[in-house]
Amino acid sequence: MNNRQQNSAGRPQPLNARTAQRLGIDNSPRPADNCGPGAVPPTVPELSDLVIQLKDIMQEETAMLERYAYDNLPRTTEQKRIIAGLLRDKQKVLRQHPHALHDAPEEERETLRRLLGEMQEIGKRNEIVVRTARDANKMLLDAVIRGATKQSQLGTGYGRTGAMTALTTNYGARQPVSLFSNETC
Repeated sequence: MNNRQQNSAGRPQPLNARTAQRLGIDNSPRPADNCGPGAVPPTVPELSDLVIQLKDIMQEETAMLERYAYDNLPRTTEQKRIIAGLLRDKQKVLRQHPHALHDAPEEERETLRRLLGEMQEIGKRNEIVVRTARDANKMLLDAVIRGATKQSQLGTGYGRTGAMTALTTNYGARQPVSLFSNETC
């Protein structure tokens, strides 16, 4: 019974406003999906707003990667994922209602076309920069792992003269290497 009480039928019931406030629980209505049966098709201004948001977040992410400023990268990546998901959902609804945007004024539709073209160009640039950063990160981590593995394989031991020597040929003397690689860029 997390945030809700059970009624006699066993179904969870929302808490009343006073109880929710006392417990510090957000009791405001939650938004529902708008992509199932009976979904309302999006308007041109809704789509334009989402496209502008996605464009802006991709430009911000690209600029951060080009400056090697990775501090806010998780935030922008998450925002990009959410906005792209919203656009994808709106696109699904538009496939079910192909004539939904025909009633919009021509200048709004033309603005949306222009914004979509700009978003496509920005998206291409963003994809290249993100892929380049990920590839560079992977190459760097691979080099570190290779270097650590080689260093641990050199080891030392006693040679036939009794002196300390490198054990490059004695495979049994190699030490295991444990490194953690987290590619979140």
